[in-house]
Amino acid sequence: MQSDPGRILGSLPGMVFTALPSGSINYMNDCLAKFVGLSTPCTWRMANSGDDGFDQHEDWKRRLALADAFEVDLAILDGAGRPRHLVVRCNPMMEDGRITTWCGMALEASPSRETEFQRIIDSIPVPVAVTTPSGDVRSLNQPALDYFGMSLEALKEWKAMEVVHPEDLDRTIEDQIAAHVNGAFYNVESRHLRADGVYRWHNVLGLPLRDVDGEILCWFHLLVDIDDRKTAEIELADRQREARLIPESIPAGVSVLSPDGGIEAANGHLLRYYGRTLDEIRTWPHDDLVNPDDEEHITEVMREALAGSAPFDIELRLRRADGIYRWFQVNGHPMKGEDGTVIRWYVLHVDVDDRKRAEQALAERERESRLIVDGIAGMIAIFSPVGELTGGNQQLLDYFQLPLEEVKHWDTNGITHPEDLQLCIDTFMGSIKSGEPYDYETRFRRHDGVWRWFQLRGLPLRDEGGRIQRWYGLLTDVDDRKRAEEKLRQSEAFLADAQRLSRTGSFAMTLDSERVSWSAETYRIFEVDPTTSDVPFATVLSRVHPDSIQTIKRVIEQARNGGDFDYEIVLTMPDKSSKNVRVLAHSERNKDGNQELTGAIQDITDSRKAEEALNEARSELSYVTRATSLGVLAASIAHELNQPLAGIVTNASTCLLALGADPPNIEVANETARRMIRDANRSADVIVRLRALFSRKPPTIEPVDVNEIAMEAIALATSDLQRARLVVTTHLHEGLPLVAGARVQLQQVIMNLLRNAIDAMSKAVGRSRRIVIRTEPSLGGDVQISVEDAGVGVAESDMDRIFDSFFTTKQDGMGIGLSVSRSIVENHNGRLWARANEEEGITVSFTLPPYVPPATARIETLPS
Repeated sequence: MQSDPGRILGSLPGMVFTALPSGSINYMNDCLAKFVGLSTPCTWRMANSGDDGFDQHEDWKRRLALADAFEVDLAILDGAGRPRHLVVRCNPMMEDGRITTWCGMALEASPSRETEFQRIIDSIPVPVAVTTPSGDVRSLNQPALDYFGMSLEALKEWKAMEVVHPEDLDRTIEDQIAAHVNGAFYNVESRHLRADGVYRWHNVLGLPLRDVDGEILCWFHLLVDIDDRKTAEIELADRQREARLIPESIPAGVSVLSPDGGIEAANGHLLRYYGRTLDEIRTWPHDDLVNPDDEEHITEVMREALAGSAPFDIELRLRRADGIYRWFQVNGHPMKGEDGTVIRWYVLHVDVDDRKRAEQALAERERESRLIVDGIAGMIAIFSPVGELTGGNQQLLDYFQLPLEEVKHWDTNGITHPEDLQLCIDTFMGSIKSGEPYDYETRFRRHDGVWRWFQLRGLPLRDEGGRIQRWYGLLTDVDDRKRAEEKLRQSEAFLADAQRLSRTGSFAMTLDSERVSWSAETYRIFEVDPTTSDVPFATVLSRVHPDSIQTIKRVIEQARNGGDFDYEIVLTMPDKSSKNVRVLAHSERNKDGNQELTGAIQDITDSRKAEEALNEARSELSYVTRATSLGVLAASIAHELNQPLAGIVTNASTCLLALGADPPNIEVANETARRMIRDANRSADVIVRLRALFSRKPPTIEPVDVNEIAMEAIALATSDLQRARLVVTTHLHEGLPLVAGARVQLQQVIMNLLRNAIDAMSKAVGRSRRIVIRTEPSLGGDVQISVEDAGVGVAESDMDRIFDSFFTTKQDGMGIGLSVSRSIVENHNGRLWARANEEEGITVSFTLPPYVPPATARIETLPS
């Protein structure tokens, strides 16, 4: 079933109408009717028909007669006689080669009508796709983007994705291609993938938009959600099919009776049992189908049921095709109409012959069971099908030393431990309702007041028909075992805590099978799912750094001969981070004769990092020590510089005298000039040595694309983002100028800001899990980069202090990151600042000047 296109057009928020081939308007939606102040049916009241020899009314009829889509500007009079200017686009709807209706869209004529037209499309409350005449996606409205949860660029490849259900894709493409070839409206039903991964049925309507020459400009595809209707149709079809199959699928006889009790129908199961046709059993129950001893009883039951329109349930014997009578439970229910009268009866015939025979045998078995229960050396409780204690052996009564009538109130009389009572009630009654065996542990108070643990196991006793006759419960004293388990649990907990605090895990590995068993801390160190049992050795090797693989293999080979081992290796985690671990192990044969390697593994990453930090600090201290020696060396440096500088002055004076002589002494002047060059080089060498001693190599300044370094910084922080379950949204402005800077240093600034945002978001609860990185042009031609979070924020009084050295708002922070970032930005002639967001979190931004090539810089510095 497909939707009416007119109903879809009527729901559009733009001004739409339909016209007859004669030119009269036979439908306008509310938006157009309000604008022109007219109601249908009507004709356009042309404002200038006949003026200047041009008749709009005749032109309108002429265009309709051409049978081609067109666009025309109309000047009409509204209901109040006021002029209205419209831009009207019309498409013909064809049937058997003739026009049946014209569909039109009207826009108020203005310089921005295209924008208005697009706004109308965007405001349509259903997903709309606009495609080119060849079928390529050109644009989507917001409901479409929201439904699919994907970008326009991604949805342009919808044919290669699962946007359309795979079962519907080929048909959808074929229908669209056929419509594009014929240029005709199309209507198809297909399933589309919603953003949450659910496919829903849609009625897809395709409409071509043509220009004044009839050429198709684009196609509009409206997706109307019909999933609820389709689901209802499918469910209805299923129910109808089930209604036909149910009687035949029921593993029992089913007959349908008329209101007066006559047989109208019977399923195959019942006919096969009787070995007769439907017509042959219509005389039931007045025939040999019913045992003569039961015929009078069933006749009376049926008479009362038909008279009172009430259900009936009776057991009687029915004759099988081979002449044997078997017991059946016959259950009849009336089907009534809305007025309460009986329409027909449905009667179910269930063979209970085996059950009847079993009941007789059960009585005998119960007598035997009682003797067996009393002879069991354990506590036995017997319950009714509804859970009431009906009996128990002598051991049960001896434990409580209470009469059975008092023991049956175990849920209220205090013999069940208060802490276990609710568990007992929930578990026991849950099994009573479900019919499933129960198995749980609780504490019962002995007659001397001592609480002891018991394991309760219960099984239902069922008859041949599967109905529960009673429950048997076995109460096993497990108090000694429970106390031993508690001690073991405490011991294991102490060991686990000790391993966690010391970051030391344990392992065992059978060398022949290469299967590894780990403690909980070892799983944490290797970052493997703790539910994984018997970890394969391949998993261990996948975490080992390539440089440490040979160490592992060498230890395994040596361990086959036994011995003790102490070594360190490096692990590589899934997020590419590294861990340093120390392994202490011992190899010997276990009780099964297999060589087994057991030991402990300790995470020493922090200590290694501390050692590296100490070495780095020592290096920094060495540098600071050299720098502090500057005062001591200043005098000798000055003395070393004074000598060549004095020589330069003396030689310069000599050179001037030589040049000023008459005639000038060129030879002396040349010699003194060479000596000045020599002394100047000596001075330069002094400066070079000084810079090498007290300066570090300056960064390389180059043209940098801020969008590229932003994406590189995000890639570097991917693991941190994944661990924090955060998403980075980028708004990178295209066409930004390159900036002058050191790429690595600018990356460091963005990384610092990104890490601060991650830390702030990790402490925020119930907020957006998104960080926004934005690049955009700034005032004065600079480029601005911003990092926005929704974290815990910063107090207003601390907003200006967060860039000071050693000031931090974190418990474990050092207050260095933002201070270093500000130094880097300022060294790049930029500015760094922060501001609080309107709702939550802060935004940290910095600007950088655009890159100016050296040649351009030289030209700009020349005087005009």
